[in-house]
Amino acid sequence: MTERKISYKINNLSEYITYIDIGSCEKHYDFLPLYDESKTTYNNWYQDFQLYLIGEQILTLHYYLLQYNSGSYMPDELNKRISKNIDLLNEFNIKWFDPSAPFFNSLDLNWEDIEDEVLKAKENDEGIRTEIEFNDGSSIKFLDDDDKIQSFYVTEKEYEELKTSIKSIIEKLK
Repeated sequence: MTERKISYKINNLSEYITYIDIGSCEKHYDFLPLYDESKTTYNNWYQDFQLYLIGEQILTLHYYLLQYNSGSYMPDELNKRISKNIDLLNEFNIKWFDPSAPFFNSLDLNWEDIEDEVLKAKENDEGIRTEIEFNDGSSIKFLDDDDKIQSFYVTEKEYEELKTSIKSIIEKLK
């Protein structure tokens, strides 16, 4: 499967940069693929967790790190595995997230009312948006027929690093 790409520029004076869509999910913990030890084993949860999009994985790990670092409840098995790798996980968290909130440090367009921020759009003959400009002056060019905005994105340059990092972390949680 090839990754979905967009071109994004922060304002009309900047150049477009290619970003890769890493997926997303609702930021509220009720929607995250959390481990519930009363419903499944850790190994079954872990097997399923590996299959989620990177965006869902990193948001879930971010949630657990906030829980761990605040001393909040966490299932024992997951707590043990995070404890063994806490330095690596905290380093990951600092690089990719605002330490005090669930905001992704790369291109975070994963908010519910993002469509309300669209100032104007260009469409192709099929009615699919090919380019949009936001109220803040930033803009996206869609490089395929998918004009979905709401997601997490990383630059092509960051993508391999993120992919390798998340793969390493998930392996350590095995």
